[in-house]
Formats: sequence, structure tokens, C-alpha cells
Amino acid sequence: MCDIFAFAGKNKIEKCDSSSLKTFQIFTTKFCGTIGVIMKKFIKSISIIITALMVVMTVTASGAFYYLYKYSDSKVDEILLEHNNSSAGTLLYYYDFTDRKNRIGEEKMLPGEHFNGSIRYKYASYSEMPDSLINAFIAVEDKNFYRHDGVDFLRTLKAGLNYILKFSSSFGASTITQQLVKNLTGNDEITVTRKIKEMFSAMDLERRCDKTEILEMYLNIINLSDGCRGVGAAAEYYFSKNPSQLTLQEAACIAAITNNPSKYNPITHPENNIYRRNLILKCMLEQGYITESEYEEAKNSDLSLNTAKDKESNVNSWYVDMVAEDVIRDLCRKYNMNKDAASIMLYTGGLKIYTAIDPEIQKILDDYYSDTSNFPIEPNKSISPQSSMIVIDPYTGDILGVAGAIGKKQANRIQNYATDTRRPPGSAIKPLSVYAPAFERKLIKWSSIIEDSPVTDAKSSRPWPANSNKTYVGDVDIQYAVSNSLNTVAVKVLHMVGDKNSFDFLKNTLGMTSLISPGKNSAGDCGDAALALGQPNYGVTLRELVGAYSIFEDGVYSSTRSYYKVTDSEGNILLQNEPVQNVVLSRENAAIMTKLLESVVDSGTARGQISLDSVTDVAGKTGTTQDNCDRLFVGYTPELLSGVWFGYDYPEPLNSFGKNQAVRIWDDVMNKIFESGCYGTSVKHFSTPDSIYKLTYNRKTGEYPGTDDDKRQITDGWFCDD
Repeated sequence: MCDIFAFAGKNKIEKCDSSSLKTFQIFTTKFCGTIGVIMKKFIKSISIIITALMVVMTVTASGAFYYLYKYSDSKVDEILLEHNNSSAGTLLYYYDFTDRKNRIGEEKMLPGEHFNGSIRYKYASYSEMPDSLINAFIAVEDKNFYRHDGVDFLRTLKAGLNYILKFSSSFGASTITQQLVKNLTGNDEITVTRKIKEMFSAMDLERRCDKTEILEMYLNIINLSDGCRGVGAAAEYYFSKNPSQLTLQEAACIAAITNNPSKYNPITHPENNIYRRNLILKCMLEQGYITESEYEEAKNSDLSLNTAKDKESNVNSWYVDMVAEDVIRDLCRKYNMNKDAASIMLYTGGLKIYTAIDPEIQKILDDYYSDTSNFPIEPNKSISPQSSMIVIDPYTGDILGVAGAIGKKQANRIQNYATDTRRPPGSAIKPLSVYAPAFERKLIKWSSIIEDSPVTDAKSSRPWPANSNKTYVGDVDIQYAVSNSLNTVAVKVLHMVGDKNSFDFLKNTLGMTSLISPGKNSAGDCGDAALALGQPNYGVTLRELVGAYSIFEDGVYSSTRSYYKVTDSEGNILLQNEPVQNVVLSRENAAIMTKLLESVVDSGTARGQISLDSVTDVAGKTGTTQDNCDRLFVGYTPELLSGVWFGYDYPEPLNSFGKNQAVRIWDDVMNKIFESGCYGTSVKHFSTPDSIYKLTYNRKTGEYPGTDDDKRQITDGWFCDD
């Protein structure tokens, strides 16, 4: 067979015989036909596969959307809508009790205390907002606001493509309605699931509210820097005006802030604010909200700020500040609410809060702590130590009074050293973390003998732990170890209890949630130093520590509370604050622990420092932290429980102050409470169950005395049957 194509010079093809050409044509026809059939089948198969995949993906996506819509909480809670559109102030009440335990008493308005909206929380109705202000936000945040039903799907699609292809560094898809949902709920997690839920919530919100209601809520909750929430607060703060008085230029200035409140703050970053303000004005011009002449005038004229001074017309007590924080926290937890939204509701929602305060006790604390002469200072030092105190009814968990710092309180919702600050509790932790669980587990008794000697520590060549007096005395009983706060015995008893058991008891049973749980690569606060010596990583609040001591009155832990309930203006209950009450010690062990802690006052580390014990029974425990940076005392009488912290804001040694100042402060204040005849001062003696009894023993052997025993070692202790 000759070559079919043979070149004989440039662009010339030799001729082949006709039979060969015919054969080739037949072959190529069959070959191409076969290939065509195969390709058709292949294309058909691919088409079927692609179609099937698209059907599966569509069904899956539809199912996912249906699941999220049907089974997820896609509705914004009614409380967020009903109580974030009011300018009514919140009122505070207390009970003048004849029986606090059963809450029998007369309901009264709390005098001199109320949540009045400051300039940072000033509600503005829609009618007060000028068109220029509303249009400025719509032009820059959501130009299709009046045309969508909560979600701008085209904008969302573009944002999705941008997320994948990265063609722009900044591209937002959220409508004003979606932003309102995020601001109300506080849910800003960056996930597809969260975004889909937000879209459903926005569509639901649009069905329940009209556009003006949505705008009014949105413009009253947005962050506008320097603590301003909403345009009413911003107008007064930046320009000393009502929103209705704002010029176009001022309206654009405020609208510019919300994109990035710190970056576009007109006081701290005026150049950034001007840039974005002019961008907003340009958008308003392009969208037909303003004319060319209005644009030029607003863009080119100077902007004059008239910043309002902070004016606290009413500085609330430390107690009311605490109530505010507790109510905001609980609103956020119960209603999945953003903290800012909860704050605005607190100030402007027309709520009624029924507090647990005892006004007389609170006044005593306020008067004592506002008088700086009651507290020592260190000569030749520019800063003075701080202190805090809290008084609790141990049977109900009611917080009766609190002082958050030394000196006259100058502002609302500032740092409270009793409820906000976490500090190491030192030896004040030992009765809770070591001795109480050891008694309850029957690992020790009053007369148990344990050697006061160092515990092996592979990390250090020094004897560890050291006692406060740097000495070791050998065999001692539990009473001596507790009253003299021996670190060695505390560590050894903790090893009997077990670190994990002790940690679980503190955090999960006694509500000391500030403690850090063990992690994959960290012991957290589950170790000897944290649990036996009171040196956790960050510490606990005084409120947590004192509240945990409630177990020593009758064996029942009562969680602390500053309020009983919160209602709306019509009396509908929004929050019901019932205390957690659990029996965690037997009455016998609680009574024995109280006897041990009485010995701290009578013969231990607080010996000779408390005069109140001449009036009533007193039990308690001192605490000193590493390098003597914190001093504490938690003490209680038959009806009242209180604690004091004393130390510097930024920890430094307190060596120049001699004895534990927290003990003296505690005694001063508690004496004033008893002198006033306030609640909780009528019963003078701890109750002693009939099931515990006093026995004599030898404190060196822990056994009944023998005839040859050293009489100086014979003492009495308290016991119960196993």
C-alpha cells in the first residue's frame, strides 16, 4: 500500500491509487462513527451524573435551609423588641422584712437610687430623627432597605462570590435588619450556619415589624463610640443637641462612626471621620437624597463639635451597680441578648427590679468606706491600698450590702473590688478546699494528728511548703493546724481529699467559677498551690469566696443574689432569681467546722483582733497571699456572713501595715451593724446540734488521755459519731 500523502516539493501532494483512497475513506468513516457513538454515550453519562449531582446538592441545600428554618431559633425574642423601644426609666425596690428567710415584708421603693439614662443611653423616637440622619444610614449601610424583606439576596450572592474569589478587601452583605438582629442577640460568630440563621431572623423580623420600627430600634442600639449607644446619645454627646436639631453634615458625621467606632470617632480621629462622612454624602447625592448644592455645602463647610461633659445626675451606690451588672448578665443569658441591648433595656426599658438589699447595712458600708480616714496609708507613697467588703445572709444567699472601693464613689458602674476583681484568697481557701471536704469524707476528725513538716517537692531543693513563721513544729492536731493556718498540714490533707475532688467541690458545688479548669496542657487551678495555699492563677472574687462560706452555718450552700426578680412595667416577670441551695455538708460537720473557725478568732491568727466576739459568737478565717500582697478575712456570726479584702490595685507587699488590716476593718463595720440593731443581729450564739459532743483528748497523740500524759497536752474537741 503506497503512502497516502507524500510530499514532492513544497505544497504538492503525490497522487495515490483510487482503491487505496477508497479503503481509507471506508476505514475513517467507520472509525469516526464509532468514536461519535462513544462520545455521545460519554457525554450523556456525564450529563446524567452532573444532573444527579445538581439534584442532590439542591435537595441537600433545601433540606439544610428547611432544617435551619424549622428547628433553629430563627425568631428574635419578643422581649428584645418590646423593651428596646422605650424611654421609661427603671425603678428599684426592696423589702422591709419581718422574715427575710420566707420573704415576708413590705415592698418599698429604694430611696435615692434609680437607673436614670445618662447621655450615653438616651432613647430617640423615630419622630425625633430627621430625614437627613435616617437617609445617611440607609445610603451607606443598606441602599435597598425599603425594597427588600430583610435580606438583600443579590448583595448576599456578590458577597459570597467575593468571599471565594477575594476580588475586594471589604464587602458587606448584611442589611440594616440583619445588623439589628446581630446587635440585639450579640451573635456575631463567623460561620455559614450563623449567617443563615441571621437571614431567617431578619425575614421574620420584617414580617413582625414595619420599616420605621426596625430603623428606630437599629438607630437606638448601634455603637457610636465613647460609650454612646444610639443616635440620641451620640447627638447629645458630640453636638449637645437633640437628634431633631442635627444638620446634614452632623448627621453624616454620626453615620460615619458606626462602620468602625474607634477608627471613625470624630474626636480622636477627625480626619478618618471626615473621609467617611464625605463618602456618605456622596452616596446620598448619588441616591437622590440630597441635591448637588446641599452636598457641596455639607462637604466643604467646617464641622464644629460641641462635646458634652459627662454629667452623672445620680451616682448610685455600689449595691445598685452590682444589681445592674447581675441583671444585664442574666438578661443576656436568658434571652440570648447582646450586652449593649441589655444595658439599654436596663436604662430605658421601664423595668422594676426587686433587690435583696438591706438599706441600713448598705448605708453603714457606704459611710464607712467613703471616709478615707478609716483606712491606713503608707507614708511617702503616691498610691494607697484599696479594700472591699460584702455582707450576706448565709441562709438565703441575699447580699445585704457591698462596698467596692475606698473613698467617695464618683461614677456609676466602675470597677468593684468585691464583685469584679479576682485576687488570690490565700489561706482563707483552706476551710473550703481542704478541711470541709476532708471532714465530710471522714478522712479526718478534730483530733487527727498530722506532722507539720515539709512536703517533698521535686521542683525545689528548699523545704516546701513554708509556714508563715518559717518553722515546723512536728505532730499537731487539726484544731492547731486550722487556727494557726499551717500550710504543710493543708497540703497533706489536700492529698487525702484529692486535687480533683477539691477542685470540683469549689468550682461546681460552691460556685467559685473564676477558678480555671484543667486543660490538655495545663493543670489550671487544680494543684497544691491553688487549692491548699490559695494561690490560683488569677484568683476568685470576694463575692465568690464569701458566698462559699455559707456552708458553715448549716451545711447548705446558698448561691448569692442581689435581686429577687425583674418585671416589666405591667408586672410581667422577665427574670426570677431563685438561689441555688444544696446540702453539701452534714449539719454535724458544718457545726464542727464552725467550732474550728471560732478557734481562729479565740486563739489563732485573728487572736486579740476582734472585739465583736464580746457581743456575739464569731467564727472566721484569715488569708494572706504570696509575698504578703493581699490580706483577707471572712467571718460570720449566727446570722450574718461577711468578708473583707485589703491590698493594692496592682499587687505589691503590705509589709509596712503590720497586722491583717482586713480583720480590723471587718470588726469595725460589723460592730457598727450590731450597734444599729440591723437585720441579723438578734441571735448571739451558734446552734450546736445534739448529735455532736465534746470529748477530752491528748493533742499529741489524738487519743483519750492516759494517766501518765502531760497535762499541758490535754484539751477538748468536738466530735460526732461516724
